[in-house]
Amino acid sequence: MREPNWNEIAEEYQQQWRDKKKVLPGEYGTQNKVTRNHILPIEKWLFGTWHDTEMQSLLEKYLEVEQVQANRGKHNLKSSWTQCANIFFPFRYHPHMKYMLVSFLNEELSLDISSIDGVDLEYSAPGKLTPKHLLGESGGKRGSGQTSPDVAISFTCSDGKCGIYLIENKYTEHHFYACSAAKKIISDEHKSQGLEPNPDPGRCRNVRACIDNPSKYCHQMAWGRKYWHLLNNSVDKAIFADLKYCPAMRDGYQLFRQQALAQGIADSNLFDYVISGVAYDERNKELIGCLSDLGLNDFRKDWSKLFNADSNVMFHCFSHQQLVSWVTRSRSSYIRKWSEYVSERYRY
Repeated sequence: MREPNWNEIAEEYQQQWRDKKKVLPGEYGTQNKVTRNHILPIEKWLFGTWHDTEMQSLLEKYLEVEQVQANRGKHNLKSSWTQCANIFFPFRYHPHMKYMLVSFLNEELSLDISSIDGVDLEYSAPGKLTPKHLLGESGGKRGSGQTSPDVAISFTCSDGKCGIYLIENKYTEHHFYACSAAKKIISDEHKSQGLEPNPDPGRCRNVRACIDNPSKYCHQMAWGRKYWHLLNNSVDKAIFADLKYCPAMRDGYQLFRQQALAQGIADSNLFDYVISGVAYDERNKELIGCLSDLGLNDFRKDWSKLFNADSNVMFHCFSHQQLVSWVTRSRSSYIRKWSEYVSERYRY
């Protein structure tokens, strides 16, 4: 008998949580034309967020004021977007949460951080560092159709240096998605932007040529995207050239784009430290090994090997379990309530 995968296990967890907490009993929502118990009615998606009235109100206002497009699947109890908001958004406001986040990041990054200056969902830098200018992504908005890290934590160190940590958050997804330009059939959204499909996706397998002549071999360049322009000097060309295909082609697209964004921000010299990384569930073994076909058996350790010493971007990952375990050492009553919710909801 086949063992259930992590996605199936997590779905069962969410169904059990909903039944136990009697969350909108009998009201089932639909996603991708499928109606299931672990999906809430779309208009009642906030019932899937931490039941702290103030935090729910702040989250709604944040999305409106910052003009953030929340993920369309946010009403799915397995949604990594909603899980991300449940875990990270309280760090934006509560002083005890910020204090514990400082100590966690100091432990993880070996820095001497003194303060958290901001915690943003679907981050987009202003001015020339926007995805439009920096990456050449002409369409989309924060949270949809552009490279917007799920979380960005900005901080200041005791010596006055500052930094930013860009985080891709994953819950049940088993990869980092495939390159949107590495196929002959493209989405309606890309068609509406006047983008042409890739006439020869096979070029993505000639990694050495992509490095030497990205304008000819990477169709993202034909779309005006600047990922290779930003990363070309920082990739370890010897290691890259030995790959079977571009790491963005199949399962590493989000990591590739976020690396480019981080490199562009680092090159601006606005921050002393720029970190790109992933927050993940340690039970999600499929995600951890999603790049194994490329020889990157564990993305947490192996992704950084693709880049040389000239890259001033640090790559770092941590699990949700690590973060929750560290933060809940606090005696704060607020943190205790938050911990009880996320631990029971996601079984940390």
